[in-house]
Amino acid sequence: MLLLLQAYATSSDAQVPDEQLKQDLLKLEQALNVGINTHDTTALKNIIASEYQLTVSEYQLTGPRFLQAVRREQWLPNCLQWSFDSATITQISLSSWGEVAVFRSMQHFYNLVVGNSQPIAKSSGSWVTDLWMQRDNRWQLITRVSERLPAK
Repeated sequence: MLLLLQAYATSSDAQVPDEQLKQDLLKLEQALNVGINTHDTTALKNIIASEYQLTVSEYQLTGPRFLQAVRREQWLPNCLQWSFDSATITQISLSSWGEVAVFRSMQHFYNLVVGNSQPIAKSSGSWVTDLWMQRDNRWQLITRVSERLPAK
């Protein structure tokens, strides 16, 4: 019984409080946006797991409609077409279970240009749900669901 209590105390001491984890993952989310904007594929590959998948949906009056799922090897070249002045990450919520965490936020991009498109002063926003996993003492993004909000 004493060994079990000592093991529990040791494992609970090693856990990062949710507020600290929220700040750590927010920094990674911001680094991801910087990597996209600066086209830093080395940084992006460190943040995004090899099995990464992005699922994008667009919200319509009838509810969300899933458009596509994209794997990392497709996503990396595609994100190199993006540029923007700045991005915001707000309305953050976090759930965590040891080495797994779900980070949900509202994200907006300012003066967003994708490929040869016209700049968008402020994107309509997306609810982004990210699944992070800790491996080798670092967090990696495993999957993202991005739900685009309708333009106003």
